[in-house]
Amino acid sequence: MQRHTIFHGLRDRDWARSSLVMLAMLLAGVGVFARAQTRQLAAAQARIDAMTQKAFYETCELTEGMSVNFRKLLAAGEPGQTQALLNEARLQAQGAMSNLALLPLGQDTVSATLKFINQAGDFAQALSEKLGQGGSVSPEDYRNLESLSETAAAFSVSLARLLDRYERGEAVFAADGIAPEDGDLSPLSNPAGEYPVLLYDGPFSDGRTDGEFKTLEGLPEVSREEAQARLTAFVGQNQLSDIRLTGESSIPVPCYEFSLRVGDYALSAGVTRAGGQVLYLLCDSDVTEVNLTQAEAVDAARAFLIAREYGELEMSYASGFDGILTVNFAAVQDGVVLYPDLVKVQVSLKDGAVVGLEAAGYLMNHVPRAIGLPKLTAQDAMERVGSALTAESARLCVIPENDSEFLCYEVAATQGADRFLIYIDAATGVERELMQVVAEPEGTVVM
Repeated sequence: MQRHTIFHGLRDRDWARSSLVMLAMLLAGVGVFARAQTRQLAAAQARIDAMTQKAFYETCELTEGMSVNFRKLLAAGEPGQTQALLNEARLQAQGAMSNLALLPLGQDTVSATLKFINQAGDFAQALSEKLGQGGSVSPEDYRNLESLSETAAAFSVSLARLLDRYERGEAVFAADGIAPEDGDLSPLSNPAGEYPVLLYDGPFSDGRTDGEFKTLEGLPEVSREEAQARLTAFVGQNQLSDIRLTGESSIPVPCYEFSLRVGDYALSAGVTRAGGQVLYLLCDSDVTEVNLTQAEAVDAARAFLIAREYGELEMSYASGFDGILTVNFAAVQDGVVLYPDLVKVQVSLKDGAVVGLEAAGYLMNHVPRAIGLPKLTAQDAMERVGSALTAESARLCVIPENDSEFLCYEVAATQGADRFLIYIDAATGVERELMQVVAEPEGTVVM
């Protein structure tokens, strides 16, 4: 009897132990499932956040481009150029509409924005079709373009401010579609307003940089040691306190990458394997003092390039930000400005030190050109600008367009207080490009 009782006691304890083990396994399984669900929900939310971010950034970019094109249309004088600008504005409006639909906002919240962008796209398409059928831009069309230009500029600048709030981590896309700062998602809920036109960098500063580097063709490859020696000579041995190789890269061209310290500035640099040319310098330090004028910084940038035998150069434009002035220089051949051969230099306004360089365009394109004689005179080119503009001067230049280059006259013109640059093909008289010049406190830029 005692043995039987002991047996049952042991069996009960085994069953209890087994139950506890099974319960622990069940709880562990539930925990694993819960964690898996949490990870899946987190991954899903991350995908939604990424989609929202992409849609918002593209909306900003497309509406910015639409604003610029409507402003250019007010000064365009050649029907082909006008039609091209209209078609681009129409496509930008379509893209902005598609991206707005992906934002986590109710239809009522962005109804005003959707209406404006839709009307802008429809107007651009209708006017383009009118020109395609042999029509012309009427005074009423110009009035509509001016209204669209003002509203697009206001909306684009205001949207950039909303983007700044978003990038600072503010929950502008809250669950209820309300922005906490001002009670709505202005400008998405109300695109109207009066703001200055957006500003851009110098002419052709974003030219083609995805092809063959002509300047490097046929040059022998250099070793890491030789690349470092060339970089040392380029920045100046006297100011260099530290330099080390950090790796290699092949974008946009095979090069060695370095970190270095020059004076008070921490820099990173790339030196091409072919020929050992300095491709870029990037500043990793903040500049908190401003002791130089813009003119002094431009002189420092020019002297730096002359000392490194870049040849004849002409300053294009300059703009300042956070204590650093960025100066664009274009090469010159026989008095003709070569805009594809662009090199950008960054100068510290604290002490005039060169803390940045971007030479991809220069190394890609700077070879001797066979520049023919223009068929048009400068006066011919000036007479071909739009009747709404007053042409003031013209000079020869080479501009990039897709994978080609064209000899043009760069015609400086005004419309009231606004300044423009119009690029007239020196062989055909076609208006190939139109840009607006804007003076701001940080420097002169174009759009």
